[in-house]
Formats: sequence, structure tokens, C-alpha cells
Amino acid sequence: LMNQICFEKVLARAGKQQVLIFVHSRADTAKTALALRDAFLNTDGGINLLVKPDSATREILQEEADTTKNETLQKLLPYGLAIHHAGMNRTDRNLVE
Repeated sequence: LMNQICFEKVLARAGKQQVLIFVHSRADTAKTALALRDAFLNTDGGINLLVKPDSATREILQEEADTTKNETLQKLLPYGLAIHHAGMNRTDRNLVE
């Protein structure tokens, strides 16, 4: 239920504003972000609301994803999504910040 509510809120702002979502644990950070990515991928044209398909932004995000140590961040960055928590290494946190 919470992931669906988060998705609806992010969808309403997609392409217009950044959105921060706070969760209770590091594990929930990854689960929530991956659920959002999957929801956007399963929505007709949804993922393109976050980052245009042929944009320089998408290319840059993919290049940065290839340099990260965090596997979840690697899966999220190309879609314009990211995570941040204290358990990540400093380089990955700086990238997200």
C-alpha cells in the first residue's frame, strides 16, 4: 500500500520536481526505490516521465551507474532514481547528493 501511495505521489510530480521519500530502514530504502522503478516501468510511458529516453541526462546517469559500488544504485540511476543511506560508501553518497 505504501509503495503504491509513493508511486502516485512521485508520478504526479514526475518531470516537474524532485521528490524525497523517507523510510524506516536501509533495507526499506532499496525495496521502496526498486518498487518505484518497477511501477514506472510497468506504466505505459511512465519511465520516460523521469528521464527522457534519448537525453544526455540518461547517458550521464548510465555512465555514473557503471561507476557505483552499490548494486541497487546501479539499477536505479539510469532511470533517474537514487537511494541514500548511511550504509553506502562515501563516493556513492556524494554522487547522489
